[in-house]
Amino acid sequence: MTSSQSSFPGKNPGLPKMNHRELHFLQLACSELTYVQIADRMHVSPRTVDGYREALFERLEVKSRVGLALWAVKAGLVVL
Repeated sequence: MTSSQSSFPGKNPGLPKMNHRELHFLQLACSELTYVQIADRMHVSPRTVDGYREALFERLEVKSRVGLALWAVKAGLVVL
């Protein structure tokens, strides 16, 4: 495991690996922020956010932002 990749400390080690930026994006995607606002908050371009989104859609086998949010809640990464 590299320093830029991590399973989630204290969580199920069977969860897909993602870097800290992807995890931060996932947490922000579970809010009411738009993707442009997420990009601004993360200090990256909207195209970079698009890349995080598409990578997570593929890795987590979801097709929408709602799917990402449901996955994050079920995995215990986001608490409502």
